[in-house]
Amino acid sequence: MDSSWSLPLPLKEYAMSRVTVYFYSDRWVPIKYCSLEKAILLHQKANLEGKEILLFPTNLDPNQLSNSFNQNALN
Repeated sequence: MDSSWSLPLPLKEYAMSRVTVYFYSDRWVPIKYCSLEKAILLHQKANLEGKEILLFPTNLDPNQLSNSFNQNALN
């Protein structure tokens, strides 16, 4: 999935914040916990290899968001 969205790099004080790296395969699958700085490098490397991964804060489960969106769509 290509996107024209572009996010600025985080401020230096957030570089060591912990994030979860996910990929999607019928649902969001967590593959790694690491610092935001390392996760951004991993994301860039994955893009170069034609793969897509997304980064989320450790306290956010994208599967819960997907379920919420699906439930709202049914109501």
